[in-house]
Amino acid sequence: MALRTPFAQAAKLLLGLWMAGVVVAMFLVVPQYIGLGDAGRIIIMHVPTAWVTSLAFAISGIYSLLYLWRRQPAHDASAVAAAEVGFIFCILATITGAIFAQIVWGVFWNWDPRETSILVLLLIYGAYFALRSAIDDIDRRRRLAAVYNVFAAVTMPFLLFVAPRVAESTLHPNCAFIQGSKCDGITLTTQAGGARLGQLGNSDIVLELKSLEQRGDLAVATVNVRGMGGRSLGELQPSFELRSGKPADRPSFEGQRFTLVLENADLASGTALLNMEAPGTGLLSNGRTLWTFLASIFGFTGLFFWMYRLRADMLDLADRLAQREGSYAEFPA
Repeated sequence: MALRTPFAQAAKLLLGLWMAGVVVAMFLVVPQYIGLGDAGRIIIMHVPTAWVTSLAFAISGIYSLLYLWRRQPAHDASAVAAAEVGFIFCILATITGAIFAQIVWGVFWNWDPRETSILVLLLIYGAYFALRSAIDDIDRRRRLAAVYNVFAAVTMPFLLFVAPRVAESTLHPNCAFIQGSKCDGITLTTQAGGARLGQLGNSDIVLELKSLEQRGDLAVATVNVRGMGGRSLGELQPSFELRSGKPADRPSFEGQRFTLVLENADLASGTALLNMEAPGTGLLSNGRTLWTFLASIFGFTGLFFWMYRLRADMLDLADRLAQREGSYAEFPA
């Protein structure tokens, strides 16, 4: 123990300095993400907390399986500790995601599939804690809670990784991060009486369709782009392959990594479906952002293991003290 104490103190100090460095780097080292500004920095906190959530609940489920196999109280204490710390990180992931949503889309909560699935996960593990507190018999509580926790751990990957990708996302940043926009886009026309001007999604970009013409096998739209305050960002000419029915040229917006896409074109009616698209996330293509992100992943993982082991040791110690008090009560001096 004497040898471990200095090492443990040094590890805690290193972890504290590491996390402080991550916070400083998040604001002073990581550059703004084009199209998101300072709001893009929240990925340094949001994604690692979500990762630790899945790690914690997986470890909790593994220890519940070990308890059902070996019936050792220490395994039950580890399962509870991992679930408690995972619950905390799950709340942090939900809060940081809601803050990001408010900054970018102007709403904290919109029952987006990802938001809904993580809320369901919180309710599942909230029920796990409620189940433990509702049963007085220790052995029965451990056994039933372990069975429940195993099923909860099985549902966790589905709720965090599968369900959000199956459902159509209405709020999560598919347009900002994922190649192949999933936004509705806007339909503009060159015909008199139709809409020639429109705002692109929730962005500050306004498009004006100047012309739509055929050039060989391509339908080419000439679009005037305006930014904040009506500032002109020039003209772009996205194109659409008439034979394949797929977008062709995707010109980039001035000063941004986003591209303008002509998703559909009807030359007869002069109608064009325009949308915004990103060439992949690109958020981690910057070296400073990537290394800060990886440092955050390692830092939050280390923070989890420290919190988890501390809580597990406390629960195990409380159980040992309770057993000792029970022994003294059974055999009084």
